[in-house]
Amino acid sequence: MITISKNLATALLLAAVPAIAFAQAKTTASVGLDYSEGKYGEAETSRTWSMPVSIKHETGPVTLKLSVPYVRSSGVAAAGGDRRATTSQTQSGMGDLTASAFYNVYSDAKTKSGVDLGVKAKFATADNAKTLLTTGENDYSLQADLFRGFGDTTLFGSLGWTKKGDTAATDFRNPFYGSIGFSNKLSEANSWGATYDYRQKVTANGDPVSELSLFAVHKYSKAAKVQGYVVTGFSDASPDLGVGATFSFSF
Repeated sequence: MITISKNLATALLLAAVPAIAFAQAKTTASVGLDYSEGKYGEAETSRTWSMPVSIKHETGPVTLKLSVPYVRSSGVAAAGGDRRATTSQTQSGMGDLTASAFYNVYSDAKTKSGVDLGVKAKFATADNAKTLLTTGENDYSLQADLFRGFGDTTLFGSLGWTKKGDTAATDFRNPFYGSIGFSNKLSEANSWGATYDYRQKVTANGDPVSELSLFAVHKYSKAAKVQGYVVTGFSDASPDLGVGATFSFSF
């Protein structure tokens, strides 16, 4: 499974919230490389490499985004397509497609603050037999993002709720999730920050997601930037370690 929190992408995006919130229409293409590892309550360590590719279009108060990763994951998975019987496996292939649409309902250029409301969907486009890559069901989320600038520092947070798609073997809970963090501008080209993510457990015997991320952003120009991050988890639902980087180009 892909274990890096989906809220980390929001945190990296909000590292430049003042420019994004009040800029004219633009399109951004991104490609990343992500690695995570953890036991996730099992006896052996699972390891996942992913290469997400995304396209985002911003026009006025509307932001639309599509993303799909290529994933290679090693860990405990369903044997022979039977999700009740598991064995140690390595699986690879295209992961699930995710899409989101957000609307900026409030913005104030003077205080560099704003509120975005949106919807997210994870479509089960990955091979249903590859249970390390997908649950085989669609998930739908509602989310609110908030941010407020204080000089060179921006505080941000998110609050959301997900309707999980149940499988034949698992009746998933529908969790609330949230994040809180900050980004700090060191120079015109460089910034850094941190975010804490939490999500309620999705199964009766599972754990909630609880993890801390540190990130840094370097802008090569107004159009190109690279983002790097490291993640550590505090529960069996989070990775013990995650690292990654994303290169983005806007036009």
